[in-house]
Amino acid sequence: MAMFGTARSGRKHSLTLAATATAAALLAASAPAAVASGTSPAQPARKLNILMSNDDGQQGPFIRALQKSLKAAGHDAVIVAPATDQSGKGTGINATPGSIVKASEVEPGIWSVEGTPADSVAFGLANVFKDKQPDLVVTGINPGQNIGSTANHSGTVGASITAAEHGVPAVAFSAEYSQADPRNPFPQMPQALSFAVKLVDRLASSGKRNGPVLPAHTTLNVNYPAKPTGKVQMTNVGEGDPLAVVYVKDASCDSCYKLSLGLNPDFKETVSNADTTAISKGAVSISMLDGDWTVPGWQWGQRARLLDAVGVQLRLAGLTA
Repeated sequence: MAMFGTARSGRKHSLTLAATATAAALLAASAPAAVASGTSPAQPARKLNILMSNDDGQQGPFIRALQKSLKAAGHDAVIVAPATDQSGKGTGINATPGSIVKASEVEPGIWSVEGTPADSVAFGLANVFKDKQPDLVVTGINPGQNIGSTANHSGTVGASITAAEHGVPAVAFSAEYSQADPRNPFPQMPQALSFAVKLVDRLASSGKRNGPVLPAHTTLNVNYPAKPTGKVQMTNVGEGDPLAVVYVKDASCDSCYKLSLGLNPDFKETVSNADTTAISKGAVSISMLDGDWTVPGWQWGQRARLLDAVGVQLRLAGLTA
């Protein structure tokens, strides 16, 4: 979601044998050397094929910069993103039978799709990557944080959830909006770009050789603070709403209201170890999502992710901002 920032965190942790097996395999694959340092090698141990998207449009400067950085790190990265700004579209898709979706490769390695972020990822998986699915979907970097309840409506997060729904692991990257200088609202963007590559390299080097980069149906929601302290924190998705939405009566017609967006400095956070709290303290926030909105413990049969989550955290241990 441009300027500020669909999915709710998977908070279910009922243990099953299937989850135990998945997590055990992940933990066994965690290489001690990979978590010993926060630095990335000049070339990754494994080159990833990456589908990139966002909600600001394929022409956005931050997704272009991230593509360049990932390719410089040795990965293959192809952008398949909306033709226009689709901020706040969440996981929305075009579900109209017979409708025409226009998509074209506007530049080498850059596809423009007339649709939502979710449409773009679905199109990319079905067409651009039809012969071989990507190892990872990367969305962003979004100009504006996608934390707390705002993440539910983010197209950047929604695109990553769409990938996870198709069985492809994903990482959504966002950078906090800085109010210090309106002329430069993202002074930390070079650092955020560097961290994004560092995290992708870590995933590439710490997983099983030629195995999945992350457990099935997993998305990481990563938010980089405006004033980083160097700390990286594994977080829960908060319930506070950092985004202020106001509808102002407009004189253009009797039923017209103009939408005004801003930041809500007075929002309250009730969730422990929340992403909103981490960002406010200058820490990079990493939350693990899976798109399952079921309340934990609602019914038996819920997929357990506890050991999956522990395994991912061990693989990311030692990262610095």
